[in-house]
Amino acid sequence: MAGLIATKQPKSYDQALEFLVDLRDLAERKDRADFHRRVEALRCAARKPTFIARLEKVGL
Repeated sequence: MAGLIATKQPKSYDQALEFLVDLRDLAERKDRADFHRRVEALRCAARKPTFIARLEKVGL
């Protein structure tokens, strides 16, 4: 997933977000807090305003 985010291409961002939404849905059944910690770490590491805006748009 990091490779998709590193590309700086909107289509790749969309793919990464699809994966994250699927993972969020799975985390709802298991460890929601851990998932949110990992998304926050991803957000900090990415430092990409467009990607971060897309995360917020889908509620991550």
